[in-house]
Amino acid sequence: MAVARVLEGIYESNVIKVQLDTFNLAKEEIANVRFFTAIQDFNIDVHARSNPFEFYKRHPNCFDPEKVKDNDLLADELLNFLGAQSQRDKRKPWMLNAARLLAEKYDSSAYRINEFHDGDVADIVKALTAEERYGFSTKKAHMFLRDMADLGVWRYKRNIEKLDVMSDKNTMRVALRTGILQLRIPLLASFLDVFCYQYSMIDRFNRKAWREVWKAWGGISNNHRPLTPASIDYLIFRLGKIACRPSKRFCPPGKGIDEKKVESLIPQDRLIFGADRYCIFSEVCQLERKILNAPNSISIEGRTGWKSGKTNEGGGGGISS
Repeated sequence: MAVARVLEGIYESNVIKVQLDTFNLAKEEIANVRFFTAIQDFNIDVHARSNPFEFYKRHPNCFDPEKVKDNDLLADELLNFLGAQSQRDKRKPWMLNAARLLAEKYDSSAYRINEFHDGDVADIVKALTAEERYGFSTKKAHMFLRDMADLGVWRYKRNIEKLDVMSDKNTMRVALRTGILQLRIPLLASFLDVFCYQYSMIDRFNRKAWREVWKAWGGISNNHRPLTPASIDYLIFRLGKIACRPSKRFCPPGKGIDEKKVESLIPQDRLIFGADRYCIFSEVCQLERKILNAPNSISIEGRTGWKSGKTNEGGGGGISS
């Protein structure tokens, strides 16, 4: 509840959502663009490159399911734009099969997905993740649904509470340090965890923990809780990236963030810090938890090395086999 109260204090006077410039596209167009970019996983940073919504205005065929489903060249064109050079043997089939899914089941429109499933979050996620060939993991499906809600494209009717905060090292770290997620044993780097059991476990309970914060938030009178649990993801993710990093944090007994640094942040990111320039959760996190770190996912061969994978006093980490 303490975390929920802090969030209420932020959200009661601020609108916080995913930052995507949709170039005033129609809802149907936004849905198709986000559908095809969401499946290309989190190593593709659409924010760091030209805006995919702007790309759509110049290359609409790359997002037309009827034209994409049997056209390798259109799939390559979008993947090149996204900088998705690795794992083309997976990425291209994802795009082609996802286009066929839209063409065969949803009248070639990602926008129709919500209507087809009568606004049921759980039903939509189940449909998108039914087969690996579509490219939607559970995490990517939740990210897509979150964006559809935050961008005002869809409104959900059922199982809204099941739309989770995207779980990654940043949201895990904040969960561990605020204490909404607590363990009886420390997280350790391990040669043996090549199947990421530790990471998968924390991933599952991290999503549940933030869902419980969202539920508790609903018990605050006249609250300003966002539409879905996933809608708090942006603030928590950015807080982990900026204020609560693995080896540096802006909370007592350390220093607050530099005032000039705060001024350089975009308005939404400034909300991560209070008037004292400490992290907004600085009074929630107990001292012994402030060093905790999330485990690494070490399933990708060669991605985590001896130095980057080793743990520190806060636990976490992970060594590739």
